[in-house]
Amino acid sequence: MHKIKNIIKLVLVIVLVISLYAFASNRYEARKLKDVSITFTDYSDPLISEKNVNKLLIQNNDSIENLTIENLDLNKSELRLVQNAMIRDAEVSVSLDGLLKAVVRPRKPIARIMGTPDAYLDQDNLMMPLSKEHTVNVPLVYGFTENVQDKTFELINFIRNDELLKASFTQIKFDKREEVTLSVRALDFKVKLGRVEKLDHKMINYKAFLTKMQKDKQLGDIKTIDLRFDNQVVVTKR
Repeated sequence: MHKIKNIIKLVLVIVLVISLYAFASNRYEARKLKDVSITFTDYSDPLISEKNVNKLLIQNNDSIENLTIENLDLNKSELRLVQNAMIRDAEVSVSLDGLLKAVVRPRKPIARIMGTPDAYLDQDNLMMPLSKEHTVNVPLVYGFTENVQDKTFELINFIRNDELLKASFTQIKFDKREEVTLSVRALDFKVKLGRVEKLDHKMINYKAFLTKMQKDKQLGDIKTIDLRFDNQVVVTKR
């Protein structure tokens, strides 16, 4: 008899716990959203505004105060964000007090491809459209084809990882032989890089030569610097 009473008590406790959980769950789902919090992991060059992220999160005409948690499909909201061409990744969640949170990881352009139409090359070596909201200051690439996409990505990252080169080169031009000519910011000369190979060796030669010409105050006399040869830097003067 005592054993039966214990079993009945256990069943009642389980039923009570389930009932309380269901009640709390229903109250949570019926709770209205309080506000929206949008966080970008990188604010340096936002290609999409918080306003447009908000529109992707909640696609109806209701105000945030009129929406309940049960009426919001977090998976669909997150999917709409990651399908946007300006967004690399996103996470969407709702806190217990009704705060809708979105953490957005934007795509980061590293070069602008000049063509028809223009496009960006991003940090994952993927093409992406231009943003209607923001223009990014990145090197311009001319003569681009799919054949040189990997070489463009390699060269751009090499330049980006060196502060002097990053501050110097503004344009990259591929010719039909897939050889590169670089344009230098604030200086009226070109750098003939040749094929995208032996970049460390070529840029060591370039920096050493540039230092010497700066010391001799002869930078204004230069028309082209040719780095295509292994053991020498060939210069054409004006």
